[in-house]
Amino acid sequence: METAGQRLIKSLQEALEHAQGNPKAARISSEKKLKRVKIPEILNVKDIREHLKMSQAEFAARFGINLNTLKNWEHGRRVPDIATKAYLYAISRNAELVEKALYS
Repeated sequence: METAGQRLIKSLQEALEHAQGNPKAARISSEKKLKRVKIPEILNVKDIREHLKMSQAEFAARFGINLNTLKNWEHGRRVPDIATKAYLYAISRNAELVEKALYS
């Protein structure tokens, strides 16, 4: 039975051979076509909040966001990470459904 170290060395050797121009040396796993999420690069958090007619405090409390974090996003001092952008995009598309999921 191979140890983890032996498997790692074998994998590195395969990768090296592949990089040196021998594509058959490496095992290549077939990756299924995955549906990719399309999130706008730039989300205006303030616009989302104002469209919902909520104060900063209300929006933060309702969607579980730290108020200071929300303020930093709105003032451009910070940018949400990709997972948070996805969450904010979901809120912008259907806030009622997000709330229903959060509170049910």
